[in-house]
Amino acid sequence: MIRVTVIGGAGRMAGEVASLVADAADMKLAGIVERKAHPAIGTQLYGAEVTDDARAMITQTNVFVDFTSPRGLTQILDAIAGSSVPLISGTTGLSSKQFARLKESAADRAVLWAPNMSLGVNLLFKLAGQMTKALPDYDVEILEMHHRHKRDAPSGTAQKLAEIVRDNRKIDKTIYGREGHTGERTSDELAVLALRAGDVAGEHTLYFATEGERLELTHRASSRLAFAKGTLRAIRFIAHKPKGLYQFSDIMEEK
Repeated sequence: MIRVTVIGGAGRMAGEVASLVADAADMKLAGIVERKAHPAIGTQLYGAEVTDDARAMITQTNVFVDFTSPRGLTQILDAIAGSSVPLISGTTGLSSKQFARLKESAADRAVLWAPNMSLGVNLLFKLAGQMTKALPDYDVEILEMHHRHKRDAPSGTAQKLAEIVRDNRKIDKTIYGREGHTGERTSDELAVLALRAGDVAGEHTLYFATEGERLELTHRASSRLAFAKGTLRAIRFIAHKPKGLYQFSDIMEEK
């Protein structure tokens, strides 16, 4: 039985994960951690108590799962410092300093960070690399759309897709919007564009275009369930792994 504590479990994404953990035959929802003064503190959600004391959960937990904010993740790393309990984080919008801190934590525990926990999106990452290599002369653009409540832009998934394109193509300029007299598009240019509206769980499209044709790779999430299911797979993967930094691709490649 894997005992799981979900950080931010009173929220939308982490709440979906907490619900699935509570129903999983091989897992137990040990607790939910929320920020101090959160209205859910002291109540029960999905059969587990909501607390603001992550450190107190260390002895009751086999895996911590974090879906909060960059600041929240930093606070969790402070709280669990000195322990070896594995950590999964899907928090995006991290600064380079915050991500470096997360990587440092992998010296003490198994850490899996992924900008997206969906199996489909992680296959999209792989296909994006293959297509960028196969179509070296095609223009590449990235468009993403999320619900109106999302706080960071572009999404972590779009940022990862842009990183993959840059790793496989000479890109001198990444832009995040166009306005005015911009001149002709250059071959070493990549645009990453973000839309925010309604209740969209997540949509990402890569456009590969040249004169005469266009090829599109699209992933659409109809609900957060796709991300939550992938997170449970990540929990099962990381629970008994040695310390170190892992990616979702490590899960997909495991036999």
